[in-house]
Amino acid sequence: MINQVMNKIKPEISGQKAFNHVAEVSQHHRIQASPGYRNAAFYCRNVFRDSKVRVKIDSYKADHDTAYWTNKLWDEWDCTSATLDILGEEPLRLCDYQAEKMCIIQRSIATPEGGVKGPIIYLEKGDSEEHYEDIDFTGALVLSDGDWNKVRAWAVEKRGAVGIISFRMLEFPPVRHRFDIADAIMYTSFWWTGTEKKTFGFALSPKQGDWLKDKCLQQKEKHAKGKADSPYIMAEAHVDAKLYPGFIENVNAFIPGQTMEEILITAHLCHPQASANDNASGVSVALEAARALQKLIDEGVLEKPRRGIRFLLIPEFTGTYAYLSDNENRIPRTLAGLNLDMVGENQALTNSSLLVEYPPQASGSFVGDLMAEVLTQLASEAKNIAGTASYGLFRYALSPFSGGSDHYITSDPTVGIPSPMLIQWPDKFYHTSADTLDKVDPDMLYRVGVMTATYAYVMAMLNEEDAAWVLNLQGYHYYNRANELIKNLPVKAQLLEEKVRIELFKELEANLEYLYQLKIVEMNDLLRFMPRYKRRTNSLIRAKLTEFKAFNQNALRNVANTLGLPRKLEQEEVKEDKSPVPIRLFRGPFSARGYVEMFSEEIQKEYKELGEKHPSMRGALSQFVYWIDGKRSLNEIIELTKKETGMDVSAYAEDYLNILHKMDLIDWAK
Repeated sequence: MINQVMNKIKPEISGQKAFNHVAEVSQHHRIQASPGYRNAAFYCRNVFRDSKVRVKIDSYKADHDTAYWTNKLWDEWDCTSATLDILGEEPLRLCDYQAEKMCIIQRSIATPEGGVKGPIIYLEKGDSEEHYEDIDFTGALVLSDGDWNKVRAWAVEKRGAVGIISFRMLEFPPVRHRFDIADAIMYTSFWWTGTEKKTFGFALSPKQGDWLKDKCLQQKEKHAKGKADSPYIMAEAHVDAKLYPGFIENVNAFIPGQTMEEILITAHLCHPQASANDNASGVSVALEAARALQKLIDEGVLEKPRRGIRFLLIPEFTGTYAYLSDNENRIPRTLAGLNLDMVGENQALTNSSLLVEYPPQASGSFVGDLMAEVLTQLASEAKNIAGTASYGLFRYALSPFSGGSDHYITSDPTVGIPSPMLIQWPDKFYHTSADTLDKVDPDMLYRVGVMTATYAYVMAMLNEEDAAWVLNLQGYHYYNRANELIKNLPVKAQLLEEKVRIELFKELEANLEYLYQLKIVEMNDLLRFMPRYKRRTNSLIRAKLTEFKAFNQNALRNVANTLGLPRKLEQEEVKEDKSPVPIRLFRGPFSARGYVEMFSEEIQKEYKELGEKHPSMRGALSQFVYWIDGKRSLNEIIELTKKETGMDVSAYAEDYLNILHKMDLIDWAK
């Protein structure tokens, strides 16, 4: 079915049309809750209209008193101008917002009328306050390549500084070192919660920052030698901006189906100008996929889908929370999703690979396998000399769930819209002013447009006649993953000590059983798409699971023989699990920013210190929370998280849940 649908879609999708949309969207400064974002939303609405796709704009309040589920909002921001000038004998303008939108820390407040003049104090010993106890920061602009939010929290809140100058550039080895893009400015922002002392700030490139740092150190040395009156160089800052209660907008387009069920395609529309790949590219692919599908349906090339297809262009995370909380009655009818984020990269420039990222395993769905097959079908682009094999002309891979975009909300089991993501990662120019139109490839936009439209339509048409091939597809991926587990046994493992061999065998046995149990749930997810044919579909599922069980038993028998072990090892006594059973009292992932600040300083401190004590906590935290279903014990959840991510969360799991319990987000089963 996938190939037949794809062949009808390919001639209609235009990578150049999508590229033209990237060019238009990337001209807008698309900060969440801002006039620039709103103008981009109007552009996208008009494109949908021109494509004869039903569309509307949904507006939601944006202020510090508003929350959608646990996601707290903030005020709208409007900035018209901002400049930073270095004063002295050779004055120099380092930042001009009207020339480069990323040169300001987004959501900066206005300076007093007439601007601010003050010394620049460089934090040469890092961004922690304890190194600077003897320095007077009153009226100063603080220069740092560290965490600007951390610096603001002490330099502005407690020590009298008036602004921040950041020249931070996050690195992603081996793709990005700060000097790979020395002239680029990193996307920086304040995310106000309504409880802190607000300020303004500027962002510099690594080259600008190092120049200014050297000027500061030279001035300090001159002063020490008596050659300068002050140890600090002076700067003048002007910011014309305002924060006020406002709105965020979702662009909500819909291709109706024959039933009330839906498939949801999401792409975030926000980020500073230009942010061409992140994520004008995902938005533009959604615009082009919707146009192509609507045209093919109108012309009768594709029949009207069984399920509607909704395209949602949102401010990242906030728009998805707002949509879901405002449409809870629609959630059960939305059977699957797909998220598009950073999809248009010119791989030769960005060093990216196109990834199909699976939904989290706790979502228990086959949709990741189906999206992977769409990629496989698309990648048959060129043939070898003999014409006996075909392959793709681009880098691509399958990836387990990582999160970091809107699919992490829809895929949460309390939401129940399992959603893979298409993304290009890593990207040398990610979150910098160098993410510009020249880094976008129309051919890649074409590929992802074909994949998006194909997936959306196949999911929208899926019925009982498709059960067999979908189950066979899942079988293919099951055997691949099972064989990977077997292949990962150490070379010449049979020469290891018996104790080690037994541990290796038991680990493999447990992992194969985990994979088998996962597949049971994922296969049964098909029943949501064909509820009237449960008996027939269940029969097909049972037959496939019998195959898997036989495969596992045969594989374990062969491995046991190779390791010189009996097939049946002595079973260890299973200890009674007395760990508590957590119950989630909130829907969607927990959005901490702004929400934690609603509670006592003691709880805020506890939450902050837990994160500082366990800096790797974010890596598996979402998956850990996803496994909470009100039935599993804490130990079970910890073990499932380890199976999925390879990360042991036991050191902080109970402490984290106890903090959420204090915020009435978690209860413990009696």
